[in-house]
Amino acid sequence: MNERDRLLAHMEDLADRAAKTGWSASRFLTPSEAQSVTEFFRRRRDVALTFDGGFNDAERTRAIFVNPAWGESVRTELIAALKITYRPQDMLTHRDILGALMALGIERDTVGDILTGEGGAFLSCLPELSRYIVENLTKAGRAGVTINEIGLDELPAKQEELTVKTDTVASLRLDAVLCAAFGLSRTKAAEIIASGRVGLDHQECLQPAKELREGSLLSVRGLGRAKLLEVGGTSKKGRIFVQIGVLS
Repeated sequence: MNERDRLLAHMEDLADRAAKTGWSASRFLTPSEAQSVTEFFRRRRDVALTFDGGFNDAERTRAIFVNPAWGESVRTELIAALKITYRPQDMLTHRDILGALMALGIERDTVGDILTGEGGAFLSCLPELSRYIVENLTKAGRAGVTINEIGLDELPAKQEELTVKTDTVASLRLDAVLCAAFGLSRTKAAEIIASGRVGLDHQECLQPAKELREGSLLSVRGLGRAKLLEVGGTSKKGRIFVQIGVLS
């Protein structure tokens, strides 16, 4: 049984439990895992499936199964929100916070998104871990930190600044758009795709000839993310005008 099959088998168990007891929830899933779960449960009608990660537009979310006859789940029973405070000059990164959590023995799928900024950071986690983190996380990187639990409605909106690039591509193939987004040669793009580092709409894609459309989301391990924002007309040489938003 591969990793995806194990994931879906576990989700099936959670769905069955929800049908009998009212509701159940997974740990935090990656976008790719959430997409697989969505597709797998598309036709099931005895339980409703939703996703929640605490933040609006959260990347990492919990799959929540609810028996419609039972009612609704309670968000505060599913997700806790924490605010981490530190000196502005310390400028902690996502990696600093995540590394400090892992050093406490906390598993990655028990924590959702981590949003860092000047002088503070926010994260979501399983409610049963909240007190442990508050009491034990006193340092991240070389900086001292203080932590408080906050309401879910106090989590800030996630704001991502995209660098918008206007370019032309020979086609809307994955490799062509990848080259335009990250300034790669066609050969390098092919190598990265073949290595399994490229995700298309949260799913690994190994097909360089895969056609993209407006709204397609690319993620490349080690390079960042890009979104095909707009597909325009064609140039006199038959190339396609595109706008691509890049978040590195």
